[in-house]
Amino acid sequence: MRTKKDTKKTTIEWYSTKEAAKLSGLTSDMVNYLCRYSIIIPCGNKKSGRGKAREFLFCDVLLLRVIAKLLNNGISVLRLRKSLVALQKRGKNTEDILSKKYVSTDGKRLYFKNDGVLEIFNSGQTAFAFVLELSSIRKELYNKIKQTRKSA
Repeated sequence: MRTKKDTKKTTIEWYSTKEAAKLSGLTSDMVNYLCRYSIIIPCGNKKSGRGKAREFLFCDVLLLRVIAKLLNNGISVLRLRKSLVALQKRGKNTEDILSKKYVSTDGKRLYFKNDGVLEIFNSGQTAFAFVLELSSIRKELYNKIKQTRKSA
């Protein structure tokens, strides 16, 4: 984990690709693949391009962890690509995921739920295959970060 000063005089914590991969449970190659094909766009970078290291914020690592859980349950990330791109096109990038309680999928679309309101990023029929509670994933990630800091 590293910190940098933002233009608004605030300190931002960010993670390298290697750190984000370790915290999310994915390989560095998989994280790079997801970024290369714009399935996830790290929020920490103001400018991107060749030779520029990716800077992942907490919300990016959280989304990577969600993707890892979905992959472990047999969900294809490429089939979810439209929903992930729709999430990023809303202008909020992955920061929107911090306020949601649940994420579910039918294998093609992502659905976010918060206190009875279901948010669908692509139109279509709703049928749920998996529901992941985001608060438990957030807690897992916080604990993993604490363990990493203690061992360093």
